[in-house]
Amino acid sequence: METTKKTSSARRSPSPSGRGKGARRSAVAPGDPQRPDRRQDILASAEFLFAERGYAAVSVRDIAARAGVPVALVGYYFGRKQELLATVFAHRQANLDERISRIREIGARGPGEGRVAEIVSAWAEPVVRLYGSASGDSFSLLVARTAWDPGPEATETIERFYDPLVRAFLEAMAVALPDCPHDRLLWAYEYAVGALLMYVADKRIERLSGGRATAGDPALFEDFVRFVTAGLNAMCGCAPAQ
Repeated sequence: METTKKTSSARRSPSPSGRGKGARRSAVAPGDPQRPDRRQDILASAEFLFAERGYAAVSVRDIAARAGVPVALVGYYFGRKQELLATVFAHRQANLDERISRIREIGARGPGEGRVAEIVSAWAEPVVRLYGSASGDSFSLLVARTAWDPGPEATETIERFYDPLVRAFLEAMAVALPDCPHDRLLWAYEYAVGALLMYVADKRIERLSGGRATAGDPALFEDFVRFVTAGLNAMCGCAPAQ
């Protein structure tokens, strides 16, 4: 009897990753070779396809095909498609954290000449820098698509990742422009977001200019800051910055 029990126990499969009963199991055959970069391949594929087509138009099968992995591996690493979308944004969290940190640091200095432009620059510069990096253009387009997507998955993603940034921006601007009503600041932020997304994500400028202009051109960043700063000052009834 003791021998039988030991044999039965030896035949039991251990839980994956030692996570215990109820842990998610991979549907991929145990013998399937798993390259170390497959998780990153899936993330890059999802980011590109979500940006190019929009969240609703992309299937898990599309993502797996572009990444060159079994469909089951997408679910094993990331769960549902909505969770994969959130992971794509979480993968860029450091960029968001930098923006929030820089904005709060400037806001903590109190009001002062040029403070509005400093906040705008801190808010926008990491985005422009990211656009100039590998795959940064895809993420910039993804943010634009997600911000304008009325679907619940997109709304939840923007709320989770970008609402803290909005709050930091408004708090800092309320210090820089203390006489500006909150609702006017909020609308000014919305206008500024539209300008930033078009600056880095709208490639029509390249066609309309006959190739003379490039979306997200860092050489035009100071022009962008001046434009948004002037808009904020005008919205709040301030004299234009000299």
